[in-house]
Amino acid sequence: MKLLKINLLGILLILSCSVFGQSTYRSSTFENAVTNKTRTLTGLPGENYKNNFAKYKINATFNPQTQILEGEEFVTYYPNMDGYYNGKIYMNLYRNIYKKGVPRIRPCNPEDITNEGMEILEVKQVIKGGEKVDVYYNVNITKLGITTKGFSQGDTVMLYVKWRNKIAANTHLRGGKYTDGTSWFIPYWYPQIAVFDDVYGWDNIDHTGNEEFAFEFANYDVNLTIGEKMYVWATGELQNKTEIYSKNILDLYAKALKSDSEVSILNNNNRSNGLKKTANTWHFKADSVPDFVFCCSSDADWTGSSVQIAKGKKRTFTSAVHHTPKFSYVIPMTKKTLTYMSTQRPAVEYPYPHLTIFEGSGGMEFPMMINEDFDNNYDTDLFTTSHEVAHSYFPFMTGMYQNRFAFMDEGLAMYVPQYFQNSEFKTKNIIEDASRCVNYVQSSDNYTPVSTPSYSQTNLWIYTVNSYYKPQMAYTFLEEIVGEKVMDKILNVFTQSWLGKHPLPYDFFNICENISGLKLQDFFNSWFYSVSLPDLKVAQVKDKTITIQNQGGLMLPIYLKVKYKDGSVEIIERNALCWAGGNNSINMSVNKDIIAVELGKYMIPDINRDNNFWYAE
Repeated sequence: MKLLKINLLGILLILSCSVFGQSTYRSSTFENAVTNKTRTLTGLPGENYKNNFAKYKINATFNPQTQILEGEEFVTYYPNMDGYYNGKIYMNLYRNIYKKGVPRIRPCNPEDITNEGMEILEVKQVIKGGEKVDVYYNVNITKLGITTKGFSQGDTVMLYVKWRNKIAANTHLRGGKYTDGTSWFIPYWYPQIAVFDDVYGWDNIDHTGNEEFAFEFANYDVNLTIGEKMYVWATGELQNKTEIYSKNILDLYAKALKSDSEVSILNNNNRSNGLKKTANTWHFKADSVPDFVFCCSSDADWTGSSVQIAKGKKRTFTSAVHHTPKFSYVIPMTKKTLTYMSTQRPAVEYPYPHLTIFEGSGGMEFPMMINEDFDNNYDTDLFTTSHEVAHSYFPFMTGMYQNRFAFMDEGLAMYVPQYFQNSEFKTKNIIEDASRCVNYVQSSDNYTPVSTPSYSQTNLWIYTVNSYYKPQMAYTFLEEIVGEKVMDKILNVFTQSWLGKHPLPYDFFNICENISGLKLQDFFNSWFYSVSLPDLKVAQVKDKTITIQNQGGLMLPIYLKVKYKDGSVEIIERNALCWAGGNNSINMSVNKDIIAVELGKYMIPDINRDNNFWYAE
């Protein structure tokens, strides 16, 4: 998700103090999973770890004029995981955020609120022979609870669900109507099986508009019927393009699939005769993805290209659906990011056939799709594009709980591409931005630890820093501790090991310790489980000894610039682990007479830089 644009000068600085937390960073529920051998203390999945899985067969119709989307789905659910299901299956109804009376953190346009929300018309269980039988179900906020005929691990459960909802047009919470109704981006539009895992069981967190989502991996077979000469783009691959597109569109699309440069596939010259029929049923398939989204437009341009990430491998199609011609520059940005993440960090090849960027609003990630506004600023558009592309890995390839631990996916999506981003920016520096945001927001009076469940962080400024900037800084300083090559290995092992699974923060932290061979508990406690502040101080300079005090408690690296009487200058550095064990004072001895000391640099947050200097009298 694209970051909130914070007015840093408008945030009140109120100093508070904290101490290092003494508790471990593993919960009792996680320890139970270790005992059950579904998780390990090495950070790798345990020998008994399994994922549940689903298959969707969906037929849906969307009418842009009435805004009504209605559909039916056959869902085949595979409960592979041992656990207490109690005959229950829960589905997410995320679009109930637009239902009257539902609690929400982010406001919705009153015109988009309906009495029904995502109206469930029918729920049945499909038994042997294809017979559909009635089951009890109830809707509670954004969850659909279904009491089935009973099942256990290893069974197959088939459900039939029919629903209808009016798609919000004026509220752009990750989607909506654009360009006077000629374009739509529609997320979370179908009832979706909730996650059931080895630690929490059923994911029972309701959506309130701010926190993001938890998804189960699934295969999708989707038919979307849309009229008014709407063109459609979606997660997965279009199965019936020869039935829908004219030969001209097919030829240009085929050219773009093989081209390193951008190809204008759809534009004013060919849009009117690009479809064979006015109304079409678009058939898409996608395998092993955590979600399915689509967009449609009657007047958007479509520009495409492709990139060969690995030698001998199939090319990955990258495209932009846009109304502003310049917006197509997100295509080379996307290609560069995919190449970087596939070959350098985390060095895991992008597995999907395409990535399509839709010119809409904000910045929101979906499997193979991104909804993104156009800032007309190279640096900010590059940042948004590459950040959302990074989400293809975190949380989609690694199925993280965005609604519980936003700092996992958002923090890694900030940190992993940051050096690539800085090398491409014209003026922006993403690490300096993060340091500045941590300074201004962390010292506010209602600050909470990063590990505070995301769904309970209702202050949007605190949520933003806890989810994006502070974990980005933590991983940056962690890399200084373990080294670049070790960090490369950590990111690769973590991503590879948890592909198609549901990692928790403890898994990532344990991998960091296991691969680095270092005790990092104090570091993780300081950055993720405490409200320690970034405030280092030059406490004393005496007899060629410099004393640095950690007044705020947050484990930060030390960067010291020492000027000597003979005119020479020395840089003294210590990584953040120097504060391990609750140590709050560091002495550093030198061999020359000191005339000045300067502590810190731009990338190290410090809420009080006035105490970072010392000068000889």
